[in-house]
Amino acid sequence: MISVAAAVEIIQTHWPDFGDTTIDFDGSYGAVLAESIEADRDYPPGDRVMMDGIALAWSEYNQGRRQFNLLGTVAAGDRRCSLPDQAGCLEVMTGALLPQNCDLVIPYEEVAIADHQVKIVDLRSRNPGEFIHSKASDCRSGTVILESASKLNGPAWSIITSFGKTKVKIKQTPRIQIISTGDELVEVTQKPESHQLRRSNLYGLQVSLQSRGFQNLNLNHLADDQEVIISHYQRAKLEYDILIYSGGISKGKFDYLPKVWSELGVTKYIHGVAQKPGKPMYFGVDHQAKTVIIGLPGNPISSLVCLHRYFLDNPPIYAQLTRDFTFKKDLTYFLPVKRSYTPQAVITAEPLPVKNSGEFIALANSDGFLELPQHQAYFQAGECFPFYAW
Repeated sequence: MISVAAAVEIIQTHWPDFGDTTIDFDGSYGAVLAESIEADRDYPPGDRVMMDGIALAWSEYNQGRRQFNLLGTVAAGDRRCSLPDQAGCLEVMTGALLPQNCDLVIPYEEVAIADHQVKIVDLRSRNPGEFIHSKASDCRSGTVILESASKLNGPAWSIITSFGKTKVKIKQTPRIQIISTGDELVEVTQKPESHQLRRSNLYGLQVSLQSRGFQNLNLNHLADDQEVIISHYQRAKLEYDILIYSGGISKGKFDYLPKVWSELGVTKYIHGVAQKPGKPMYFGVDHQAKTVIIGLPGNPISSLVCLHRYFLDNPPIYAQLTRDFTFKKDLTYFLPVKRSYTPQAVITAEPLPVKNSGEFIALANSDGFLELPQHQAYFQAGECFPFYAW
């Protein structure tokens, strides 16, 4: 079996590019840019007032003048004007273009205005440029602001639309089918008999994918019948970019999937990782169809852990164990935990050990899992490990 780190590297190396598409500027949260975004002009495009107050010439203030004639008002959105007399000043609003011949803004809170006269009441020393957002101080025209492969969140869309772009090129969202397998599984709406289970894995995987921005999803179920599996695969590989199977990948007599995939031309890159849970995990690519094949163990915890660790864009944060934990097998261990925060801004993780990977009820109070490293058996309270959120 390969290590977790090796599995991550293999998946990243062999993950196909599903192409690009263009979307309108009305937004798509979580989409990934397939082009870089450049500023269409200087930002700000002119010297901009940052506080409601008055604008004046710093040289007059620096020479000791503390009372100015009020000569007018400038609002945000007004064309740029000019201060006609340096012995005077102009009222200016936040966001307005700084008038010509002005290089100092003093907030209303520091002045007194009466009878068209402005008296400075805060007599501190001042520097030119105070409360002024200088032209091009954010960026110059042509500067790349969003690199290709950036995620389109709220700030990104604000930037894109401020640059006047009505369409943007993004990475194509893959078409995904999630397939549960097994004769023991029945519909959620059915009352299972003692030898049966409801098809819960499908919906846990579906919501996990949706929460990361994958919307083009389809659900299916296959019986443990080799001919049915073959027939389904031959159709599905042409309709979907990613096929995610839950169950049927281990060494049981009816675990047909790895054999079928091999016979139908799938290149196997991973089948077995030194981890618990999720040891039998499978990853392959049908290069002719350009379809990714993901085989997740049928046990619910194994299935969810493998999806979140390897196939979602789920960068870890680090969390601190709240109590000692022991795991003596020479495997990477994914430990379900309850996350909390201390007043010192420390993320803590309370272990929620489970008896086996089928005991998914134990996940009810969990927020994610810690990745405890292979070749270590004793994990002490206070140690920090990567935490992956559900």
